[in-house]
Amino acid sequence: MASIRLRNIGSISDTGTIELLPINLFIGKQSSGKSTLLKILCYCRWLDKQAAIGTKVNGQTIAYAYGHYYRFVKELMHFYRFNSSFFNEKSHIAYVGDVIDITFFGNERTNAQITTKPNAERYNSKICFVPSERNLLSAMKNIQDGYRSSDMDMLFNFVFEWGEYKEDFTSEHKLRLTVAPDMEYYYDKEKGEQIKILGKNNDLPPFSPFYASSGIQSAFPLEVITSSLIGTVGKNAKLSQSDLTQIVARILRDGGSNKDLTEVLKQTRNESTQLLTYQSIQLFVEEPEQNLFPSSQISITERLVKAIKESNRRANNTKSMVVMTTHSPYVLSAINVLMAASEAYDINPEATEEIIEKQLIPKKGSIGAYSIDENGNIRDLVSSDIYMVDGTFLDSASDVVEERMAKLNEIICASEY
Repeated sequence: MASIRLRNIGSISDTGTIELLPINLFIGKQSSGKSTLLKILCYCRWLDKQAAIGTKVNGQTIAYAYGHYYRFVKELMHFYRFNSSFFNEKSHIAYVGDVIDITFFGNERTNAQITTKPNAERYNSKICFVPSERNLLSAMKNIQDGYRSSDMDMLFNFVFEWGEYKEDFTSEHKLRLTVAPDMEYYYDKEKGEQIKILGKNNDLPPFSPFYASSGIQSAFPLEVITSSLIGTVGKNAKLSQSDLTQIVARILRDGGSNKDLTEVLKQTRNESTQLLTYQSIQLFVEEPEQNLFPSSQISITERLVKAIKESNRRANNTKSMVVMTTHSPYVLSAINVLMAASEAYDINPEATEEIIEKQLIPKKGSIGAYSIDENGNIRDLVSSDIYMVDGTFLDSASDVVEERMAKLNEIICASEY
């Protein structure tokens, strides 16, 4: 099982060791370090994936290339927009992955130690970071035209990848939006992205998301990307001739130059088939609740959980995962309902399915939830007694409201006598 621990990076003091599960939730106030954790974790998972598929950098392995020339921290800082103040001599990253382990201890002038695990299972995963700035796709027309190739960073990459995702849905194959069931999305080659309103307003012409509400502008990219990614599981990924050559070279190196040719061909076929196919998706989502009404926040959370379940079902494994950051008590409530459903399902599947559809019920133990306090420390929120997330941390504002209401009611009641 993969895990990560961060210390003394930005506003984070110590996360402790966090074991990654299919569904991961991080809760905290603004500027508490949630996005920092999400970005570093996504970066480590991306490097792990590159090592798994045998990517080379100037002929060097991922472990070597990113373990020298300060490449690990330089590319992390550039791509995810970290400045030098995020790192100091006490900064520490400890990542235990599927194929590589990463240890980083220091500042921007420090090399990471990256080791490759012998005999690690190699598989290809589609990774996507969905930033909070996703509504810019529709709020700003032709946003991609303002970028240059030298600007390649998290947001540019998101905009670039959007060009692939958005075209998966056409006028013949529309996507019904979970957060707005009366709306459908599709892409038109001449008009671009289109939203179609159904029901009583079915006669209205489609319109650009540029004219949609802020909630739709935030939610529809997430829904399109999620649905598109599910479709990649079990389908072909890109693997070049040089990739195949590297696979053969590694098999010969690991097995010796006298290895039987038939065995080499068999291993090459098996491994290349595996790496040519996406076996999982990994979603990293900032604030899925952004600009959404409470019931829509619950819907989008359930959509993400359902996507991970569907991906794992298609690939017949448990390698797909979603990592979310949130401020929302409604996202937390949605997760708690699903955790309760997973426990109830083990007791009475039929009765549970009458309340929660089977495709939404996660396996018990597949959800992790953590809070980040104002001191930059992380606490596990999943109760050891009852399988649910402790919402006290997130709902602390209610205590303030109740206290003020009690005092105000005293004044109101006193005036009546």
